[in-house]
Amino acid sequence: MDILSSTHLWEPASLEFSKTYHVNGSAPNASDAGPGTPAQPFRTINHAAQVLQAGERVVIAGGVYRESVHPARGGAGPQTMISYEAAEGDQVVIKGSVILSEGWQASAGWALRSDAQASIWQISLEDVPFGGYNPFGMDNVIQDRFYFWPKRLRSTKPFFQRRGMVFVDGLPLQQVDLYRELAEESGRFWIEHNGLTLHMRLPGDSAPEDHCVEITTKEQVFAPKRRGLGYIRVKGITFEHAASGFPVPQRGLVSAYRGHHWIVEGNTIRWANSVGLDLGNECWNASSPEDPAIIGHHIVRGNMVQHCGICGMAGIPAPDYLVEDNLIEHCCFHDAENSYESAGAKFHNAERMLFRHNIVRHIAHGNGLWLDYTNVDSRVTGNIFADIATIGGGIHIEASHAPNFVDHNLVFNVRAAPGLEEQGVIGGHGVFSQGCDHTVIAHNLIVDCEMAGVFSELVPDRLVAGRGGTARNLKVLHNIFHRCGQAAIEFANQHNFADGNLYGDLPGGPLRILFPEPQQWLDIEAGREFYGWEQHGAYGTIRAELDADTLELTQTLGDSEPQVIRINMSDTGFWERLGNQTVE
Repeated sequence: MDILSSTHLWEPASLEFSKTYHVNGSAPNASDAGPGTPAQPFRTINHAAQVLQAGERVVIAGGVYRESVHPARGGAGPQTMISYEAAEGDQVVIKGSVILSEGWQASAGWALRSDAQASIWQISLEDVPFGGYNPFGMDNVIQDRFYFWPKRLRSTKPFFQRRGMVFVDGLPLQQVDLYRELAEESGRFWIEHNGLTLHMRLPGDSAPEDHCVEITTKEQVFAPKRRGLGYIRVKGITFEHAASGFPVPQRGLVSAYRGHHWIVEGNTIRWANSVGLDLGNECWNASSPEDPAIIGHHIVRGNMVQHCGICGMAGIPAPDYLVEDNLIEHCCFHDAENSYESAGAKFHNAERMLFRHNIVRHIAHGNGLWLDYTNVDSRVTGNIFADIATIGGGIHIEASHAPNFVDHNLVFNVRAAPGLEEQGVIGGHGVFSQGCDHTVIAHNLIVDCEMAGVFSELVPDRLVAGRGGTARNLKVLHNIFHRCGQAAIEFANQHNFADGNLYGDLPGGPLRILFPEPQQWLDIEAGREFYGWEQHGAYGTIRAELDADTLELTQTLGDSEPQVIRINMSDTGFWERLGNQTVE
């Protein structure tokens, strides 16, 4: 099974450039009026972005650049790309924030409880160079409110907080809604109603002059202003501090803005209030005469995407994406999952997407990977999904009638997001197939799921291409299930198939059929007798633990000695060996 079609192979074996410009913001003679040579470099990256032509590149010297970069044009093809890249061995950081070092004074004009003891500071933001976008005066609440149903939400608090973020020595302060909440704990900030006066209580009740205090001022850090630019490479750069609102629209810290054939590789994208990297149409109702005929075909490789409040990376649509060797972690820190855009990575309309060899871990309020709506012939293979709290699953595939493939993945420690039981929403599944037909789930190791290892849900009234999903022809083959709290496999109906799976420590009846009522809870023998399932399935003694941080997998099958494996994501042989452990 290989979804790596020719559409993924447009990338040239090597890139050559007709001209190279240089940026060095700390060089004494740096000037945007200069020629951009090593001896006379540009001062800002955005100036280079206005100069670059197809087939040219800019090499950026190490340093911190507080600016927004807006590429003016794209390349003309695979051999004439435009490239933005860090100088070899240099640490290049582009930040959408400014430092607040002067103007602090003791907070006044607002009352705490009479017995409260707290050292609170304030500063005016009126002279901060926001450039017309003040995130401290804007709520997070989404612009397209189709899925914003306050009565269904456990809490509307995240939606009505401000978009701006405050960092002290590189770490964020917690935003509070009321001034008096600053007295409850240090490490917090509060913004006045007009977004122009900031009050904060620093860790340990220390003073601002003892710290580096930064506030976000930009919605996006790297994003074209013109839609549809193609053949752009972004390599080796750290992007930080963006203050965008909740999707939709998806407005990433780094954005392709409906572009095509981008290569995003070796970057660090972190501390976005909302979305880290957006690659597609940013909104499902986006349409205008200037929309490009081509979109997608991106390669996203070897990036670290961290600390993004709603979604690490996203794309609407996602045709012919290659997403590989990325680390996506500590995302979805906003408790806003019921607006249905929260995930380590979320893609709509994934066609022939290959999502492989990625690590998705420590996700607080979202799916690990979410493929939403009319996905076709996409493959999720050789990934690790670990430590995920969600109303969905470690892997969530939704509203798709065509085949999609989930194989050779490790799925560990997926639990239900807390506090949603009263809404009838549980979550915490290993693989969640929602309103889909023809999904194939094979050769995965699925361990420590609070609910089901594989859960299939019927969504009959969500019409896709004129009909609802039947939740039929789901194939679950040659997987290992261990410590799944509700069942190994929950089929929406009997028109599905399971075979060759190995079942470890599970509640009674590893197989369930949910509809029609009453439910059927089956063991292997009953599944074999009544439905022809599990002709090669078996129970086994399994012990498996994964350290999500070190990627050490400790496993024992049967009476064998425990194996401690340090997982190397590039070791393709490991994933094949994993699949061969299942019962034949």
